[in-house]
Amino acid sequence: MYFHPMQEEIDNMSDEQIGNRIRELSKKLASARRFGRNPDLINQLSKALNSYSMTLKQKRIKGWVDDHKKKRGEPDLGELINID
Repeated sequence: MYFHPMQEEIDNMSDEQIGNRIRELSKKLASARRFGRNPDLINQLSKALNSYSMTLKQKRIKGWVDDHKKKRGEPDLGELINID
């Protein structure tokens, strides 16, 4: 996943905040493609947009898996692996 030193900690953001940032970056990327001819800027915006999108996707998948496990009655063991 792409990480930029000036980028905030995405994992600590809510889904709504990430969605707002995705919309904001999408608008900026569209403007950069329309009006600018700076491929480096377009590349950086694309990478940032991709990192936010992937984080949101991973959070939603994790939420779906956790919800599915809860409905099936599986215990929440976290990252525990018990090999006995």
